[in-house]
Amino acid sequence: MNPKFDALLACRLKGTRLYGKPLQLIDIEKEITILENCVNYIRAVKSVDEICLAISEEPENQAFVPLAQRHGWKYTFGDPKDVLGRLIKAGNQLGTDHVLRVTSECPFVANESIEELWATHQQEQVDYSSYQKLPEGSGFEIVAMSALRKSHKLGNDRNRSELVTSYIFEHQNDFKILRPLPSTELQRAEVRITVDYPEDLIFCRKTYRDLGGRKRLIPISEIIKYWDQQPAIRKTVEDIGIDWGTGRIWT
Repeated sequence: MNPKFDALLACRLKGTRLYGKPLQLIDIEKEITILENCVNYIRAVKSVDEICLAISEEPENQAFVPLAQRHGWKYTFGDPKDVLGRLIKAGNQLGTDHVLRVTSECPFVANESIEELWATHQQEQVDYSSYQKLPEGSGFEIVAMSALRKSHKLGNDRNRSELVTSYIFEHQNDFKILRPLPSTELQRAEVRITVDYPEDLIFCRKTYRDLGGRKRLIPISEIIKYWDQQPAIRKTVEDIGIDWGTGRIWT
């Protein structure tokens, strides 16, 4: 039997830089949220079995429920601070063996690279896989549920926070890790297409509109070309750079 491979997305509305990031609209006219666009990329990956939102149990986060119900996504609620625990709870609910982890405030995902990495992840029987140097916000992680459970059991509060895979990063000798490079054209870590600040949202909305996101999933390679061709448009987010304040650890 093939291992069960599910996408688990941690969701909450609170944010010091921009409130309600996953539910901000990437398409204002059609009322398509960042989260919906993100999930559209995931749904295009045939090997992903199910999608589940791991929602923080604060009252305002009930706002995610109608969206999940409308689209048929699974969802569960859990501790606001214990993000790792929330993901484990979601995985336990689905019977997940390996997790596809994408952050819910990222509207564009390098989904064309997921199948290849998932195949290698299985063949090499590793605990953790991710590509290096993808544009900021387009990346993803593949993690064995056993590695997440071990991280939760042996880690501290910081490891259980939104820094979900920090225990694995800090104890690399205890896990089998795969960190390949993607194709050369995608090795552009300085390209910023996450949404963490209002400037990010403006840039991603314009990218979505200019590249026809309403009609298709825009390939990351095209977004990179757009970035290169639009120095004036990218400047406000280029000045933010890679925001180490968010706790990104895999470099």
